[in-house]
Amino acid sequence: MNRSFKIFLITISLVVGAAINGWAADQAAEVTIGIAWQQKASNFYRAIQAIKAAGGKPVILPQMRPAGFAYDGTEIQAKYLDGNGILLQQYADMVKRDTYHGTDIDSVMRDIDAVVFLGGGDISPTLFASPEPWHGIEAELNYQTTRDLSEYLTMTYCLDHDIPILGLCRGMQMLTVVSGAPLIQDLGAYYRSLGKQDRYVHRSARDADGNRHYTPHDVTVTDTTSLLYSICRTTTIHNVPSWHHQAAGDISGTPLRVTAVTTHDGVDVIEAVERTDRHFALGVQFHPEEAVRMHLAGEPQATQFMPLEDAVKYFKALIGAASRRIKAKAYTRSDVTVNGKTADECYMFFAVLGKAEQGSPAGAEAELSLLLNLYESRHPGAADPSIQEVAQWATDCGWFAHASRRWETTAGPEYVAVAHSVLGGKRVMPSYILEHDCVEDLAYIETDGVRYSPYQKDKYVSGVTVCYQATVHEHNGRRFGFRKPSHWIFYSFPTAKSDPFGYLCGDDCPHHNSVSEEDIVR
Repeated sequence: MNRSFKIFLITISLVVGAAINGWAADQAAEVTIGIAWQQKASNFYRAIQAIKAAGGKPVILPQMRPAGFAYDGTEIQAKYLDGNGILLQQYADMVKRDTYHGTDIDSVMRDIDAVVFLGGGDISPTLFASPEPWHGIEAELNYQTTRDLSEYLTMTYCLDHDIPILGLCRGMQMLTVVSGAPLIQDLGAYYRSLGKQDRYVHRSARDADGNRHYTPHDVTVTDTTSLLYSICRTTTIHNVPSWHHQAAGDISGTPLRVTAVTTHDGVDVIEAVERTDRHFALGVQFHPEEAVRMHLAGEPQATQFMPLEDAVKYFKALIGAASRRIKAKAYTRSDVTVNGKTADECYMFFAVLGKAEQGSPAGAEAELSLLLNLYESRHPGAADPSIQEVAQWATDCGWFAHASRRWETTAGPEYVAVAHSVLGGKRVMPSYILEHDCVEDLAYIETDGVRYSPYQKDKYVSGVTVCYQATVHEHNGRRFGFRKPSHWIFYSFPTAKSDPFGYLCGDDCPHHNSVSEEDIVR
């Protein structure tokens, strides 16, 4: 990468009106939010405003370039493109295969806590998992291939390292493409193929000067257990600013889930997607940052769009996720042994423990991440413990069922690889996740003040649902529960078969802290 493109901090001082006073938590002021690079610097302004309004510190990221590609200035050389400006298939295949490997993105992202990906032009369809030709509409020939490459590398890095991301419009489309799904390349053509008419629901018609503008419409949230719902807290998001002619296509077979749509003339268009395998990877097809800009500027048309406080929520949620982001230390020291255990024996112990507790590599990642979080919370002064010391603690602490027996068995190489990865610093649970229980150990859950059985997984909402642990009770002939019942906030199910993981309530939380036998819901 051309090293002249270093991270530079945005120092623009914005006058944020009294309407947003008090919104930013003290913690959020230290959170650094990267804005993915693009050529047109003026496009950063709205994102800068929104991040600052939410209490974060915006940073424009440098351009990322695939290893071995040649550039003229900031632009990819023409030899890589076809006559329409689309990345040639052979080079698209190289980008999809190699992504950010061979670049210096590790140093670029070292101090970045989360990334926003902005709106813009079309994405080269050769980058789709199943490549497509261009849509064939001359009036919509607006590919931004140089930007495609930078964003593809940056986004794959964020996903691989579980860095929180928020994709806006094109940013959601890039999340769709990187995750393996295609795009509807033109909504007008798509509607016509179904015998319907678009009628400019998703962007305005051209005015007398040939310009388009943002148009407001409502979005239906389809999943009340989603990250999106935990942000907006409504099943209808009113008057989102919209301006796009492409949209996410069929997400089948990808780690994405659809969490919102707009329905017009009987046709659903996807308005939000989330990665089910990451803690905060959200894409919305609309533009909350534009609503922020219009309201702060006092523009008359701002009243047509979502309120300022609703638009800022998306950036506050990103900052919240970033402020809790894992900055995990590695546990690889093995020169101090305990009970004569070697490093390889310890890695196998952790591999077996993760498999036994969760039954899948993804679940094992979560279990071992929680294990290290617990260790650190209970040993705040431990400077550089060996993996043998951590393994001994896991054996003795009583948290992990039958842990002492795990030394006697083995697990497959995929679980050993998980142990090496997690102990090497690549956790999949934020450091504040310290709770995990079998549903049999829960009396009930509570979402928005309504009580449900802990077995009702569709009622769990991340960051909202309170999990109440049961008093000691019998279930299927076995005793479960706690002498001193407690409660905690649900975070996620690492896999479909996992039990819930979460974090402790604060001392001043409003939730009551007692569970009686009759409270147990089955």
